Amino acid sequence: MDNLEEMEKFLEKHNLLRLKQEEIENMNRPITSTEIETVIRNFPTNKSPGPDVFTGEFYQTFREELTPILLKLFQNKAEGGTLPNSFSKATITLIPKSVKDVTKKENYRPISLMNINAKLLNKILANRMQQHIKRIINHDQVGFIPGMEGFFNVCKSINVIHHINKLKDKNHMIISKDAEKAFDKIQLIQFMVKTLKKVCIQGTYLNIIKAIYDKPTANIISW
Repeated sequence: MDNLEEMEKFLEKHNLLRLKQEEIENMNRPITSTEIETVIRNFPTNKSPGPDVFTGEFYQTFREELTPILLKLFQNKAEGGTLPNSFSKATITLIPKSVKDVTKKENYRPISLMNINAKLLNKILANRMQQHIKRIINHDQVGFIPGMEGFFNVCKSINVIHHINKLKDKNHMIISKDAEKAFDKIQLIQFMVKTLKKVCIQGTYLNIIKAIYDKPTANIISW
């Protein structure tokens, strides 16, 4: 999907749930020091750093000193709708898929290592989204939804099969589909922004999202 008009037509076909006004205001409120400190405290440890070579442990050790600096940075940049170039930089390392031919490029999984301050901002945005996402996303979607697990849909599938086996009419079919290279099939940024607007994500929050994806750059580590 590289045609913007086709994206609009596709989204118009679906009656997506929208955020309420109070939810929109909550998403767009200024970032607070409490949000920053909460994310820093919960940073996973023993993770590979991004181009800035800082780790979660460093931010946890110097949390009190870093929080006011980060607060001023985030609030100023949110008002202007821009971010430092460092927020768009990443280092890509290739992880071989298990039991695959490592001489073929498609058998590697790219992992992007981002700067820790970018991860911090992204997590704050994600935490805000997670407060409302269960209401606007269909309950059958379990991936990336807080409190949901993949086995929920496995149980649903088992129940459907069990129900079909009880029916006299056995004219049913269950299909499992996997879209290969799904993220390569669409113009991700344009489609994502249009979808966010469709569910009434707007204002400062949307501006930060667009700034994050504006000019991404990456270096690939070769072994």
